[in-house]
Parts: sequence; C-alpha cells; structure tokens
Amino acid sequence: MNTFLAALVVVASLLPAGPSAAPTDWRDEAIYMVMTDRFKNGDPTNDLDSVPGKADWWQGGDLQGVIDELDYIKGLGMTAIWITPVAEQMGEGYHGYWTRDPYKIDPHLGDMAKLQELVRTAHTKGLKVVLDVVINHLGYGHPWLTDDEHIRWFHDLCPINFADQKSVEDCWLAGLPDLNTENPSVRRYLKTWALWLIDQTGVDGFRVDAARHLPKEFLLDWTGAIKAQHPGFWILGEVYSSGYRYQSGFLDAGVDAVTDFQTYDSVRIGLDPRGNLGQLTTSPSLAADLGTGREDARAIFIDNHDVPRFVGRDVPDAATKARLEQAIVYLFTMPGTPVLYYGTEVALPGGPDPDDRRPMPWTGGDEDVRQLVRDVATLRQATPSLRQGSFDEVQSERGLVVYDRRGGPDVAVIAINGDETRSVDVPLAKLGLDAGVLHRTMGPGISGSVDGKTLRVTLAPRAAGVFLLGAAPDASGLPLWSLLLLAVAVVLLAAVVTLARRRFLRRA
Repeated sequence: MNTFLAALVVVASLLPAGPSAAPTDWRDEAIYMVMTDRFKNGDPTNDLDSVPGKADWWQGGDLQGVIDELDYIKGLGMTAIWITPVAEQMGEGYHGYWTRDPYKIDPHLGDMAKLQELVRTAHTKGLKVVLDVVINHLGYGHPWLTDDEHIRWFHDLCPINFADQKSVEDCWLAGLPDLNTENPSVRRYLKTWALWLIDQTGVDGFRVDAARHLPKEFLLDWTGAIKAQHPGFWILGEVYSSGYRYQSGFLDAGVDAVTDFQTYDSVRIGLDPRGNLGQLTTSPSLAADLGTGREDARAIFIDNHDVPRFVGRDVPDAATKARLEQAIVYLFTMPGTPVLYYGTEVALPGGPDPDDRRPMPWTGGDEDVRQLVRDVATLRQATPSLRQGSFDEVQSERGLVVYDRRGGPDVAVIAINGDETRSVDVPLAKLGLDAGVLHRTMGPGISGSVDGKTLRVTLAPRAAGVFLLGAAPDASGLPLWSLLLLAVAVVLLAAVVTLARRRFLRRA
C-alpha cells in the first residue's frame, strides 16, 4: 500500500495543475474581431431589408453566422471573439454604433436568445466573448431628441474641437446625439443597462466605443459599478489616440486596457515599402507612459473597422503579401493583447470606411497567410514568454529589427527583415543564456541554428520569424510522458526490490 501511495504522489506531482481561480490575464488571450453583419449569413429569415453588396447598408450577417464559425475562429488559434454592438439600430446602422434601443437586439442580427446561445456555445469551446458597447451617444435622429422626458439627456449640439478635451467630451461626434453623462438619470440608466446586459448574456468583457469622448469621472463611476458586481470583468476602452500618456488617464478611470494606436502607427510606418523597420521597436519602450505595471494594458492591431486594411484597397501582390506576413508575426509577438480583424487572415483588401468592412470571403482567400496566422497564434498560446515575457531590443536599424521576449522556459527571438538577404549572429549571452538549444523556428523565409554560444540566423528578403531557444534537455526538461514512464519504472523497481528482500528474509 505504501508503494502504491508513493507512486500516486510521484505521478500526481508530474501532472498539470488544475484550473486556477485567479482572474483572467488578458495578455494570455488572442482576440478575433467580427463585424457581425459582414461575417456570415447564418439565418436568411432575419435578412429583412438587407442588400448584399451595398456598402453602407445591412448585408445579411447575423449572430447565427458567428455561432456557425466558432470552430473556425478557434482553429485559427484565437481564444476570444469581439463582436460589434448588437443593440437595435437607427436606419442604416449595420455596424452597430447608431443605437435606437439598447435593451433590444437588432432584428437583422437575431434576438437575445440567439446572443445568449452564442456566448454559451463560445464558452463550451473555450472562447471568451467581448461585446462592443456604445455609451457616448445614440443614433442619428433618435426619438428622444424630441421627447420631453429625455430632452435633458443630451449635450447641446456643437462641433468638436479635438484640441479641447471638454469639447471632445461634450460635443457631438460625427453629429451623433451626445449623451449628457453629468445627468444623474443618464448615469443611472447606463449603469443599470450595462449590468443587465452582463447578467443576461454572461459575456466576459466590453469594448467601450468612443471612450475618449466620455468624462473620466463618469467612466470611473460606470466601470466601478460593473467591477463591484463582476470583479473579473474585462473592459477595453477605445481611446483613439497614439499618445500613451493621454491614454493612461483612461486606465486611471477604470478601463483595463486601451486600443493601441501607437503600435498601429508603428506598423504602418515601419512596414511601409519605404519605411524604417526600426520603428517597430518603439512602442514597448514608449508604453512606459501607460504607468508602472500597465505597460501591456493595450490591445494591439494592424487594421480594424475604422482604418483601411493593411493590404490596402487592391488584391495584394507578392510584396504586399510578404509585408502582411511580417505584420502578422509582429502582431502575435508583441507585448499586449493581439486583436485580429476578420478577413485579415486571408489578406482581404479594403480601403477607408466602409470599404474596410467587406463581407468575409468564405471561399478563396490566401491560404498561406491563414496558415501563418494559425502557426504563430498557436505558438503564442504555447509559449509563456510570448504572452507575458519582457521585451528586449536586440538589433534595430532601417532594414532589420531583432527583439526577444523572455519569461518562460524558452526565450523567443523575433527577426523581421527588409529588402536584402541578411545573416545575423546573436550571442546567447545577449539573451541571458549561457548555452542553449534551438527548439523551434517558425515563419516564412527563415533558417537558424545554434553554433556554440551564438544563434545564427539567415533571413530572406522581407522574411519574418520566431526562434525558440532553451536550455539543453535534462531529466527535469523531459516530456511529461517520459517522466511518467520514469516514475512508473522507479515504483516497479522499488516493488521488485521489496519483494526480493522479503523472500530472502523468509529463507534466512
């Protein structure tokens, strides 16, 4: 019996730990962003007045379409989805940002039961759900504008002066009726609605649209009400600014992360055909302006529904595709939470709004790019240093950038090359290693090896890749199945020795 218990202890010590009760660290997540109306038409019965191909109108995508493709999203290596607002809309608000009634689901998309099904199904597949919400304004021509009961719920109409924060908060964004969040009735309404929505759906987080247009004092009150009842709830604020110091004020106001337009700008500049790759290393150092311990509190992206797609308006040529692949490697190897916009994984083209919201192509598309997304997103999930590790610049110049991420069993070295074939030697000491083994390489146009105390890398023009290095394998670094077999062998040997000893004693 003692031998059996010892075996259980040995084996149990080698098995992975059970689930932790700790709140989600969103640096561990990878988010797939969906504009629901443009993703997939899963239920033609709710098409209503949809017109496929009409750029500024409903085209038929719905919540059922998202449910139908949850396995596809998970298969890309994603761990969460972000869907655009689902509230009932004014007129042509196919995108979800022109609210009529927050308490109703727009019939073009489905109903509350369908939204609940989406969240429930996503959770069974291990996917979290982030829901886009709009609390700054309502839709054009909203009935409350001429309703005596709600007439004081809005700020006076005025054009925004973006150099004046008070104007940014009080004036009408793109002419949309701006809610007067200083009004106690408005505050109460927005807090009650947010808590109702969480309780009804079980979503894991909100993306707050136009957060920079909300007074921070109100935002602190609103986020505080949510956190009081749902402490682990994640709130991402869309702060449309490239200044981390400016964005930090919204972290102070209770959001957990901000949209990272600084990194977006770095990608656009650094990966432009005539750009400077050295620009790619600036964001992690500048992110210190977000505040100590908050440097990674940012959702990073290379394109989204408010900016032109990375590849531009036209079907990408080979050079543009290569730069897109570099951007994808960069997206999934930077500190923060990566957000992949639907269609980017198949190199979907798109110019400025609304052209950046083309329907998701379910046939065709670039399979090489999609496979790269699968590879690098899956690698990120399996590599702690790529999710929560430190960022260190190794080499940075106009035509080459090399950086590393440390914080797990493996050090990840990332190299992104310009237009010339390059060979790069990285001393292991520069990576904090005395010696090492190259466990894996991933990415197009790369090769590498460890020669003594040096990582030697070869990069084709416009190559990008990840090199995982770790200590030489030893007993503690054996795979789990090997350790289990070793434990069983030790226990069996102990049993044989014990049995032989007993027989010897009997004979004696």
